Amino acid sequence: MFKLICKHAAKHARKAITSTLLAAGVLAAANPAVATTLGFSPAAGSVAVGASVAVDVRISDLAAGADLGAFDFNVLFNSGVLSLTGYTLGAALGDLSAFEALDVSLGKGAGGVFNLAEISLLSDLALQQDSFTLATLYFTAVAAGSSALSLDGVVLAGAFGNAVAADLGGAAVSAVPEPQALLLFMSGLALLGAVRRRRKQ
Repeated sequence: MFKLICKHAAKHARKAITSTLLAAGVLAAANPAVATTLGFSPAAGSVAVGASVAVDVRISDLAAGADLGAFDFNVLFNSGVLSLTGYTLGAALGDLSAFEALDVSLGKGAGGVFNLAEISLLSDLALQQDSFTLATLYFTAVAAGSSALSLDGVVLAGAFGNAVAADLGGAAVSAVPEPQALLLFMSGLALLGAVRRRRKQ
């Protein structure tokens, strides 16, 4: 019963905050000069097929006196190369287990889309650093190739619903064949070359 009430409350809270954030986002569009950035860390990397990789979504260089009280955005990736296996939210907006914040993420959408959203319930966010991790995404490489990571539908707000504008950064993850598979493939090519040379002689 408690779980159902929390889920219902989170759904209504998400609707309310999204409306406020969207309205605040209109105000943010009037101020395009922004030092704050929202992006990925690391911005580039490679992983063997079958292995896992963790990528942080970070906000950096919040202005002095500014804070982040809520966020809502989609992470886009190539689902043919990467499979999202999980995520954790950072602690800067509050402790989820102590009900200081609500995880209102919608999760997986169609294809390579994953929605992340969180609302802080703290009345004072003055102790936030100017740069911190919003979430950590865990991917497994399912095929060789490259996947860009990007952000879409970004809405950020301060503790009182004021818009927080940010420049957006992207990232790229390359999935490469496992070293053993690559070594086997190269050995096979060398053997094939040797067989062809013998036939010519």
